[in-house]
Amino acid sequence: MRLAHHEPGTPRTTTIAGGTAQVVTSSGLGGDSTLILTATARTGHSVAALVSAWLGSFTESHDTRAAYGRDLREYLSWCAARSLDPLTTRLPEVQMYATELAAALNPRTGRPFAASTRARKLAAVSSWYTFLVRAGAIDANPARDAARPRYDRRHSPTSTVTERQAAEMINVSRRHTHRTLGTQGAALAMVLLIDLGIRVSELCNANLGDLGHRDGLRTLSIRMKGGKIRTRPIPAQLTPLLDSYLATRRTAGVTAPLLATVEGQRVNRHQIYRLVQRLAAEAGVPMPDRITPHSMRHAFNTIARERGAALEDRRDALGHSSAAVTQLYDHVALSVTRDPAHLVAAATAAPEPTPPTPG
Repeated sequence: MRLAHHEPGTPRTTTIAGGTAQVVTSSGLGGDSTLILTATARTGHSVAALVSAWLGSFTESHDTRAAYGRDLREYLSWCAARSLDPLTTRLPEVQMYATELAAALNPRTGRPFAASTRARKLAAVSSWYTFLVRAGAIDANPARDAARPRYDRRHSPTSTVTERQAAEMINVSRRHTHRTLGTQGAALAMVLLIDLGIRVSELCNANLGDLGHRDGLRTLSIRMKGGKIRTRPIPAQLTPLLDSYLATRRTAGVTAPLLATVEGQRVNRHQIYRLVQRLAAEAGVPMPDRITPHSMRHAFNTIARERGAALEDRRDALGHSSAAVTQLYDHVALSVTRDPAHLVAAATAAPEPTPPTPG
């Protein structure tokens, strides 16, 4: 079913699948388009209710739920901009979406979406349609047979930093007066990202009540993906910074954010993202625009491996489901530092010319 054409950015009310829908769209894939559907499926549920029920099934991971929610909103906005009813689309329309997604630019980086990102976006669409089939709202999943991007799962596009670069970033953070986080807040954020290897979402979601003690050590309980909780030690080198930062905090209470802005608000991932890139530039890290909070997680794993930490210990600290995922992080460093090309180049390098013997 195709909806009546309308100008992007203007709201309208239309009939979709036997119900009404108010649609507000703007041009461009993945922009600020908003799609609000009050249409009802044959089960009597509105599309909005079906989306909410589907997202509610991801109870163990707030991050997965948030990412899939964004991905589905992109797809629904794409359908609305083309006057397509998402409840009656078929494989050709979904494949057209995948094709346009491959040609689109990531608004955050200005570069094409990575194949893994496109695969995740299509997986979100397919997951929603599978849920609709199970709920009896539609007969078949139109995204099931859509061609998915192929990519090497052993390769990670994440840029990382060396041990020396990571140490310099922490040194710079201790001298950096951040307008939003202050000096100590910026430094605490960096040491938790690098020295504990936690995810940016885990950093932003940590509360004061997650601090504790165990076996004579200060600890931080981290809520990870899949509902897992890991109690991580706060190394002795970090405790003076932590205590100094806590002494400046205006708010208290177990539910108060561990890392807050100077106004007392919980920090968000975008603030941390910008902080990491700024400190990478000040520390002289090459191509700082490619360094992200996730780069710090890779750095934690690489430094720990080079310092002799066992694979099992690194996997547990990072909260990975399997050692294979942790070894993916190893692959980033091994691919360039231990490549046999260095040995071959040393063997085939032209010798220095012998100076002529004075006659």
